[in-house]
Amino acid sequence: MANHQTIEHSLVEMRTAPLLRIASAIETAATLDELLMLGLNEFVQLLDQVNAGVVLLGDDEATAHLVSTAPPRVNLPPPFPLAETTVLKQVVAERTVAQVADVATLLGPQAREVTRSFAEALSAEQIRSLLLLPLVAQDRCIGVLIFGATGAPRHFSDSEVAQARLMASQLAAAITSFRITEKAQRRNAELATLNDIAAAVASSLDTREVYHLVMEKINEYFRVDAGSLLMLDEDADELVFVMTLEAGEEKLFGVRIPRGQGIVWSVAESQRYDIVNDVHSDPRFLRDVSDSVGYEVKTILCVPILVKGRTIGVIELLNKRDGLFTEEEAQRLMRMAATIGVAIENARLFQTVTTVRDRFEAILNSTNDGILMADMRGVVVTANPEASSLLQASREALIGRRLETLLSELKARASAISAPSWLNDGSNDEAVVELEFGGAQRRFIRHYMLPVRETSGAEIGRLALFQDISKERELAQLREDYTGMLVHDLRAPLTAIMNGIMMVKRGLGGPISEQQQELLGIAHQGSQTMLEMVNTLLDISKMEEGRLTLDTEPLSPYALVDQTLDRLRVSAQDQRVKLVQELAVGLPLIEADREKLVRVLQNLLDNAIKFSPQGGVVTLGAAAVRRAPSGKVDQLRVPLRLPELRPGDWLLFWVRDQGPGIPQQFHERIFEKFGQVRSGRKVRGTGLGLTFCKLAVEAHGGTIWLQSAEGAGSTFALALPLAPEPQQRRR
Repeated sequence: MANHQTIEHSLVEMRTAPLLRIASAIETAATLDELLMLGLNEFVQLLDQVNAGVVLLGDDEATAHLVSTAPPRVNLPPPFPLAETTVLKQVVAERTVAQVADVATLLGPQAREVTRSFAEALSAEQIRSLLLLPLVAQDRCIGVLIFGATGAPRHFSDSEVAQARLMASQLAAAITSFRITEKAQRRNAELATLNDIAAAVASSLDTREVYHLVMEKINEYFRVDAGSLLMLDEDADELVFVMTLEAGEEKLFGVRIPRGQGIVWSVAESQRYDIVNDVHSDPRFLRDVSDSVGYEVKTILCVPILVKGRTIGVIELLNKRDGLFTEEEAQRLMRMAATIGVAIENARLFQTVTTVRDRFEAILNSTNDGILMADMRGVVVTANPEASSLLQASREALIGRRLETLLSELKARASAISAPSWLNDGSNDEAVVELEFGGAQRRFIRHYMLPVRETSGAEIGRLALFQDISKERELAQLREDYTGMLVHDLRAPLTAIMNGIMMVKRGLGGPISEQQQELLGIAHQGSQTMLEMVNTLLDISKMEEGRLTLDTEPLSPYALVDQTLDRLRVSAQDQRVKLVQELAVGLPLIEADREKLVRVLQNLLDNAIKFSPQGGVVTLGAAAVRRAPSGKVDQLRVPLRLPELRPGDWLLFWVRDQGPGIPQQFHERIFEKFGQVRSGRKVRGTGLGLTFCKLAVEAHGGTIWLQSAEGAGSTFALALPLAPEPQQRRR
């Protein structure tokens, strides 16, 4: 009985001793490689086997890699697809133990290349039988533990299998623990590197210094001999070496790689990393670049720098010090490159914004106009020195205040405020305001608002502009004085001259000959023309200032047309131009100033005659239209494209000629004071007639416009609002 107990005790010690040694190995191992080496040695002793190995699965669980053997081997095979090895695939998928009594059975006709290579390698080591156990931890198969027996084929006993499975579970748990620890350490190191890079970017505005620090940290983290940072120059469509560090020394700065050349462009265009562990067999390798600095490249890890889905650059690591680049390192660098890309892009954008801001500040500070910019809340965010001077506050005191409050305070200081009608057409809500400030020297400020929009067109704020128009007002006063001189100093003498000529023509100074009558008529006509010019200048000046009083009365459109044609019939005959009327039937009366409207039609008809060729036709037409509130126009057939008219009844006049036409770029300018179209044909005139027409029509509440194309004649048209009919008034 005692002997039996002694035997059982010895068996327990034999079973527990290896477990204790494995536990000790797990506790003392500093690295995963050390753990696997110590564990395999214990397994070999336990099962009295000559060979053992550990195959671990990749993160994708589709590849496998023999990572450790007992006895140790220097050259281990590269990773291989798990699906290519039938027996390993079965162990992993079913998480069951598998035995191969004779390795030769793996070399059947259906064996795949990887399985065949695996079996041939085992045979070379004289390994005959295999025991394969799944390494399972946290409900996940992480690899396979393999034992190989030499000699005659054998079958592992249930006791051996049970003991091996027990130790395999301990090993799987230890491997998982080491992997988690190593992953955490790598992640911590990765985060520390990224933190250092972020701190470098935040502490420096020098992009080259930022590039240097980035590559210094990356080279150190991945333990490589050299590394390069290339940024994309979108304008030149080239990748540019902005930093290459080899042993802390900068090289290759400014070297450019055209699109489509080298491994760097292959990575930039595909937006996927690339590992080249033998550059001499890769035709994409640009040997000339490395030879230019006398550096021998052996291995390359290259990843794109992506920001919001677009490539902004490439990171290239050269010659890993302790082996070859791995997929895991490539994925790690891809993650880091994404963060580095954002940091670099932010640094570049910050530098760009800083440069633009400095230029913007320089422009604001150099302009003579006061400028305030407010955000969508109406809070001032920018002010220039001119605005500070005008508002009598420092720039710092203006920023942060409400724009509306500042404008109210400014208007309260003004001695006079006006909104010139010629600057406010009612098309927007922001009125142009002119402010007058008293003091030792009077000052006039014109204020208006403009929207601030981003590139998409969305409004992001408002710009308040303050333009000093004191000089403009002085010039306007000089102009008014000059006009007054023309009116008062020329009008009286001209009237005297004309009266004198008329007296002489009537014979009050004695009898005159027929030739003298003709000369006196020419003199009287010239004086009349000059007087009309003076009167036109006076009327234009009054209408611009809003001081002209209209002498309105009910007028017949037919009478206006007849009176106009009578004045210019002789001129048309002299030019051999035919005058034609296009008058609608039943035109209503219009409340208007007879003399002003006749002059308007006369100016338009006179211009048409001047520019018409001999034998041409000039048409004077009139019609009535009604614009409904919906915008629909009820009108007779007229050869006009109507502008935007407010709802109501309108009377239209138009003058159409067959002249050379007016280019589109002159359509607005032609109504300006002294504005004339320069052409090859010399035409007399002052350029005031159309200005008078425009102001006179607008004084009646109407509008005037031009339809013309070069070489196709011109049509000047005007629309005047009609007064309500008597029965409509009574309603």
